[in-house]
Amino acid sequence: MKKIILNLLLFFFLTIQTANAQVIAGEEIQAAAINKIENYLNERGDLRRREIQFLHNINDIIVPDGLAFIEVYMPGRVNYAGMTSVTVRCRVDGKIVKSINFTVRVRIYDTVLVAAHDLLFDKQITETDFRNEEIAVDGRNDYIKDFSVIKKLVPSYLIRAGSPVTMNMFRTAMVIRTNQPVRLRIRYHGVDASAKGIALARGRVGDMIRVKNETSGKIITGKVIDEQTVEVIY
Repeated sequence: MKKIILNLLLFFFLTIQTANAQVIAGEEIQAAAINKIENYLNERGDLRRREIQFLHNINDIIVPDGLAFIEVYMPGRVNYAGMTSVTVRCRVDGKIVKSINFTVRVRIYDTVLVAAHDLLFDKQITETDFRNEEIAVDGRNDYIKDFSVIKKLVPSYLIRAGSPVTMNMFRTAMVIRTNQPVRLRIRYHGVDASAKGIALARGRVGDMIRVKNETSGKIITGKVIDEQTVEVIY
C-alpha cells in the first residue's frame, strides 16, 4: 500500500510539473550538437567525410514554460583521435535553466596511400607498392596522398602491409656506396675546382662522408650532393 501511495504522489508531482513546463527532446539536443560540430569543421575548410557518434543516448529534458532556446558550445577543438567535449545550455526567456555536458566521437575520413604489401627497410619503392584507401585520420595531417612526394625516398623501417603511410616513415635513399668513384666539387676561398675521388663511406643526400682525392691522395670530408657528387669546402 505504501508503494502505491508513493507512486501516486510521484505521478501527481510530475503531472503538476509538466503542466507548467515543456519538454525538449533528446533528439533535438543531439541534432543541435551535430550541427555545431559540422559548422566547426566546415568553417575550417575540412569538408572530408565524417561520422559523429554519441556514446550514450541524450535524454529529454524538462524546462520551465516560456521561449526556449538551445546553445551549443565546444570548450576545445574537435579531437580526431579521441573524444570531443560538448556543452549544451538551454535558455528559457533568456535565462539559463539547464546545462548538459557530454562527449562525442568524431571520425574524419580521407583517401590516402596504404602499403600494398610489406615494404622493406631502405629498399627502393615504386608506385605499385601502394594503393589508395579511405581511412579514419587522426589529425596529424602528414598522411601521404600522392606518390610523387616520396618517390625518391626509402622506408626508414619495415612498413607492414595495410599501413597508411606518413612522411616520418621515409627518408632519403642511400645514393653513394663505399669505394664508389665520385666527382669532387672543391670550393677553396671562392675558387671552384673539380677532381676525381673515391667514397670511403656510404651516404645520403646531405650527409657528410669521408672521400679520398685520387690526384693528391688526401682523405677529406665532403657533403653528398647527388649520386655522383661530393662537395668539399675549405
